[in-house]
Amino acid sequence: MRAFRSQVNEHDPIVSPATTMIVDRAAPDLTRFDGMVIARNLPDYADGSLAVSPTRLEEYATCPHAFFIRRLLRVEPVEHPEEIVTISPLEIGTLMHEAMDAMITEFSDDRLPGFGEPWLPLHHRRLQDHAIDLAQQVQDRGLTGHPRLWRAERTRILRDLDRMLFEDDRWRRKHDARVVASELVFGLDGRPPVRLDLGHGTVLLKGKADKIDVTRNGVILVTDIKTGSSSSYKGLTKDPVLQGTKLQLPAYAQAALDTFGGSEARAEYWFVRKDKEHVGIDLNDENQVRYRDAVATLTQSISLGIFPAKPPANDFGYGCSFCSPDGVSPGDLRTRWAQKRHDVEIERLVSLIDPNAVRGGSA
Repeated sequence: MRAFRSQVNEHDPIVSPATTMIVDRAAPDLTRFDGMVIARNLPDYADGSLAVSPTRLEEYATCPHAFFIRRLLRVEPVEHPEEIVTISPLEIGTLMHEAMDAMITEFSDDRLPGFGEPWLPLHHRRLQDHAIDLAQQVQDRGLTGHPRLWRAERTRILRDLDRMLFEDDRWRRKHDARVVASELVFGLDGRPPVRLDLGHGTVLLKGKADKIDVTRNGVILVTDIKTGSSSSYKGLTKDPVLQGTKLQLPAYAQAALDTFGGSEARAEYWFVRKDKEHVGIDLNDENQVRYRDAVATLTQSISLGIFPAKPPANDFGYGCSFCSPDGVSPGDLRTRWAQKRHDVEIERLVSLIDPNAVRGGSA
C-alpha cells in the first residue's frame, strides 16, 4: 500500500497487480475484483435441467457475494461450538418443525382433526413427546449452550408448541379446514419439481411446504411456519417478492395444487413465537407475473456471473459473515456497493434487489 501511494515499484510483480485491483475497485463499473465472475461452469437454473430451491434464490437476492462464496465455492464460516452460549434460532426452528411434522405424520390417517375440529389431548401429548426427544438429540450434539439457559429455552419451546395447536384450532375453525399433510416435498426424493415457465426458459423449483390444509369447499391452504420475527415480512402487501428475498409461497402453493389437484390455493407465513400472526400474499395474476419476473432476473444474473457484495444497510442484527468475516463493520463494502450498483450491466438485478437506487444518485 505504501508503494502504491508513493507510485514507486509500479512494475513489481506484487505491487502491479495489486494496483490494478485497487484502481478497478474504485471504478464505477463492476469488475472481476468486486463481483463480475467470468466462468464457463456457472449454473443456469433456467435451462430446465437443474432444480433450485426458492430459499437459495432468496439468498442470492439478499447478497450475491455471499451466495457465490457459500453455494458455488461451498465455503462456510468457521464454527466454534465451544463458544455456544445458547441454542441458535436455526436449531430452534428445525426442532419445532420436525416435532410438528412427526406428530402430523404419526396421525396421518383418519385420526387427524376433521374440518374445523380442534386438536385432541392425544395430539398435544404426542407433540410434546416428539419435541422432548428432539430436544434431547440437539442437546446430545452439544448445540444447546449453557444448561441453565437451555432449560429455560426448552420450556419455552414446549410451551410455544402447545400454544401452536390451540392457535391452529382457531385458524382452522375460521377457515373450516382440516390438515392433510406436512413437509410436502417437491423436486426432492424423486418427487417432481414445480415447473416455472419464464418464456425464455423453465426453472425447476424444489423444497418442502410445512403444512397443507384443505377447506370444506376444496380450497388448498399452504402454511410456511416461521419461528422468527415477522418484521422483515411487513412489506409483502406492497411487493409480493420483497425485492426477491421472499419467494417461497407461490412455489409452495403450486406444489400443493400439483399434488392434491383443485383450482385454488392460498399461501401464508405463520409466525408462531414472537409475533404470533399470519402474513400472506394474494396469488393473483399480477403477483404471479411479478414472481416470474423476479425469478427470471435472479437466475439470469447468476448465469451471467454477477456476484457483488451487498452488505446489510446497518451493523445491527446478524449481519453477513461473508461480507464481514472478522465481524468488523463492512463500511467500505457499503461504499463500493453504492457506487457499483449504477453499472448498466447489472441494472436489471439492481432494479429488483435495490429498487431505491437511482442512477447517478444515492438510495
